[in-house]
Amino acid sequence: MALETLVWRDGKLVSSCETPVDGFAALAALDQGLVWLRVNPSNLDDLKALSEAFEFDPHTLEDSLTSPERPKVTRFSNYYFATLASFDLDLTADPANGRLVRKRINAYATDTCLITVQADDSFDMAPVIQRWKDDPELVRFGVDGLLQALLDVIVDDQLDALDVLDEDLDALTDQLFSDHPDTKTLQRRAFGARRELSELRRVISPMRDVVSALIHMGQGVHGWPMPLVVYYEDLQDHVNRSIEHVDSLRDLVESIHETNLALNDSRMNEVMKKLAAWAAIIAVPTLITGAYGMNVPYPGFDQLWGAITAFGLTLAAVTTLFIVFRKNDWL
Repeated sequence: MALETLVWRDGKLVSSCETPVDGFAALAALDQGLVWLRVNPSNLDDLKALSEAFEFDPHTLEDSLTSPERPKVTRFSNYYFATLASFDLDLTADPANGRLVRKRINAYATDTCLITVQADDSFDMAPVIQRWKDDPELVRFGVDGLLQALLDVIVDDQLDALDVLDEDLDALTDQLFSDHPDTKTLQRRAFGARRELSELRRVISPMRDVVSALIHMGQGVHGWPMPLVVYYEDLQDHVNRSIEHVDSLRDLVESIHETNLALNDSRMNEVMKKLAAWAAIIAVPTLITGAYGMNVPYPGFDQLWGAITAFGLTLAAVTTLFIVFRKNDWL
């Protein structure tokens, strides 16, 4: 099987082609130029041939095949191995069932090759390739420059997902203070957003350690030039911003949840006040008619004016209570 490949020489893209599997050995022995290679881990023969040619640690192959792990970077004697992930937010899905679509990608970075291992096409490499083409200076830094562009696109994807989630939470806040909020929908969406943010944080937070480790190893082992360090420090700033964004959105979701509960309590109190007010109003005519209905002679008994007096007292008492409750905002 042939695999997607890009080749640079002296910082210029000279080839965009497909590399046969039996060409892995030649890539592993390459000491000049720069290569990006994409491998699908579902093809075990390709992965095995890749591992044998580059002498990759078998544990890294296991990580490429097993379920998604938290982002990390591991340094070996002659290469790095990074486990990375990004997200898309599917707004058409039910928030309670989760709208995040995880996009997993692993990367091997040798002296001359960047090898990405992707199980599917969920992570689009086109923006990464375009960034390599648009920034020749970054490519001249070699594999470390290619890796920086890959990480930068991943972090940008994470920030985009957070921006979409931020807009969704703003809309949720507007619904919270509407005249007739759908409490059940609000609770379901707030719960879904809380779960999405927890999942995002499990991926975004370790990215800070990944970038910091790369900067430390790059400066200590490879002697990175200052312009490349600046690229990675800018990337680290983006990671820190995304972590702060996640934390602020988590606080917002918690605030929405607590505000929704407080508003529900307030609405319940309003209902109870109205019920109590109407009960008091209804109790007055019940009292008066009950007193006049005891079949006991009283002033005006069996007289027209007595009935008029009873109805007058009832009307006056009910009207007075209604005005008092209305003035005190109980009705």
